[in-house]
Amino acid sequence: MAPKNQASEEPASQERSEKARLAEAILKIAQDRGWPPELAYRMAELGVTPSILGSWAWFGLSPEKARAQLDWHERLTLGDLRGRDADFTDNDAFAALWADSPEEIGEWEVTVERGPDAFAQFKLQENVHLPVLARGSELVACCGFSRRNVLIQGRRFAVVYGQALRVRRAYRRMGYGDQVRRLGGPPASGRPSIGQYDLMRTQNFAVVNWWKRFVPSSYDNVPEGEGRVPGLTVAISQFPAQPVAENDARIRLARREDLSACAELINRTHAGMDLFRPYSVEWLENVLDEGSWSASQQPTGNPGLDWWNSVYGWRNYYVLEDKGRITACGGLWDRGRDMREKWRRRGYDEARTVAIAAVLDFGFAEGAHDAMAAILGRFIGRAHELGRDYLAVPIDHLPALGERMAAMRPEPDTRALRWTLKEPAIVRPYTDLRYW
Repeated sequence: MAPKNQASEEPASQERSEKARLAEAILKIAQDRGWPPELAYRMAELGVTPSILGSWAWFGLSPEKARAQLDWHERLTLGDLRGRDADFTDNDAFAALWADSPEEIGEWEVTVERGPDAFAQFKLQENVHLPVLARGSELVACCGFSRRNVLIQGRRFAVVYGQALRVRRAYRRMGYGDQVRRLGGPPASGRPSIGQYDLMRTQNFAVVNWWKRFVPSSYDNVPEGEGRVPGLTVAISQFPAQPVAENDARIRLARREDLSACAELINRTHAGMDLFRPYSVEWLENVLDEGSWSASQQPTGNPGLDWWNSVYGWRNYYVLEDKGRITACGGLWDRGRDMREKWRRRGYDEARTVAIAAVLDFGFAEGAHDAMAAILGRFIGRAHELGRDYLAVPIDHLPALGERMAAMRPEPDTRALRWTLKEPAIVRPYTDLRYW
């Protein structure tokens, strides 16, 4: 049996050995990246590990940028700031962050109001990661990523959709936006992708300047445009909400047995579009179940689910059945319930709040433009009943359907799509309004 003092010394010796091993590993990484030894030693002292240095946030950094990143690491671990993923209990703080983080669009400020369910939009997306920076109970910055499997030029790729970058007014131009996007995600979402795309308002030059400052190569392969931010222009149609007198008896709520026909119609309608992935019956069913068999099958007001609010599911999905055949389908997401845009003209009292409903997961049979138009007409009326300003529909790639809907006086809304890779090129992007 070892003497008592020897037994007590063994854990300390093991700890020193582990620290030495980590320090040697960090020193080797620093040498490979051209960082000076003293920077590596400071990293080891501050608890930086090889796995941290293996994250994308630390790749491609010059010695100066590595020092700056280490300063952020020290602040995030020992200082007043914490970086983490947003969670369910952050609802009110997340809404407050967005309310204090307007976009600057020409002479306008655009503030996105989120609530009562501040995370509603992100619940509709795939593999979402929402990093935030927090000072105490206050969230000061956030951004979002959604990893998706899609087709580009007919080839299968995993890509990341970047979104939701916001920094409170008082914390801008201090590096918070760059730092929040560098926060690592949960292990389950840490899967490979080939590149990132994002959508920006066509007059949001502030975000372009931000990208060029922190990631100078961001716009190397992005088409330029006169008077608008660089990127591929993407447009949707916004139909003013209005009463619709006609009640087409062929339109009804979808049933599970309808989903095979619906998936086929959706795939036919959007075939060949970049960033589209063909639907399966199981995929569409999971969407309408909102990811949970329990939630989707419970009646409203079930005592066990008082905390849960449906965002978009079976109660929102319709088909048009004509003579026993389903010829069109689509879903209505009441986006305006939980997400609104407040436009304020700087220096004036002029302000307007815009709330929309959005069409998701739609498709129609060949030549059945009138059937799809009938469903959209029903949705325009429903948007009016909900008190929304517009019904948003991505039909720019469907000119014949656009002609059928022209009498409803659509107004365009545009974004600029930025894609980080030259190849494969995104040419005809599919627009899913979950990501708008």
